[in-house]
Amino acid sequence: MSEYTSESPASVEARRRRRRSVVVIGVVLLALFFAFWYGLSYYRADENARASKPPPPTCRPYDAAARTPEQVTVNVFNATTRSGLAGKTAVQLRQDGFLIGLVANDPTKRRPPKVAEVRYGPTGKPDAQLLLKVLPKGSTSTMDTRKDATVDVALGAGFKALVPYVVASDQLPMCPQPSSS
Repeated sequence: MSEYTSESPASVEARRRRRRSVVVIGVVLLALFFAFWYGLSYYRADENARASKPPPPTCRPYDAAARTPEQVTVNVFNATTRSGLAGKTAVQLRQDGFLIGLVANDPTKRRPPKVAEVRYGPTGKPDAQLLLKVLPKGSTSTMDTRKDATVDVALGAGFKALVPYVVASDQLPMCPQPSSS
C-alpha cells in the first residue's frame, strides 16, 4: 500500500469520535423534542379540560321555605331568677341576625325548662327549627296555638350561652329570589 492511500490510526479514531458525537447529540436532541412534545400534550389536555368544565356555582338555588335569621322574630323570656339573662341573650341573638320582639320574664305559668324551650305556632315551625340551631344541647321545642310566626324562647337554669350561628362552610349562600317579571 502506498502512503497516500492508507490512513493513520489516529485519523480513523478521530472520525469515529466525530461520528459518535453526532449520533449522541442527535439522540439527545430527539429525546428533548419528544419530552417537550409529551409535556405540551399534557398542557393542552389540561387546558381543554378546564375550558370544557362549567364554572363553579356562586350560590345555591333559591328556596322559599328556607329561613334565615333576618326573617325570624324571637321573643326572649327569662324563666329563672338570674337577673338580665333574657337581655344578654337577646343581644347575642340580635348579633346573629335574629329580629328581637319582647324581652321579659316568662309570662307563662309553666314549669321552667332545664336549658331552654322554644315555643311556636304551626306557621313558626321553620323559624323554631332555625332557632334551635343556636341554642345549646338540651333545648326543647313545643308547639302551641298561636296564629303568627313569632317564636318564643324561654331560658332555663341550665342555659349558659348560645351556639354561634354559622352557615356551613361547604354550603353556598342562597341565590336571591327570582323576579316575577
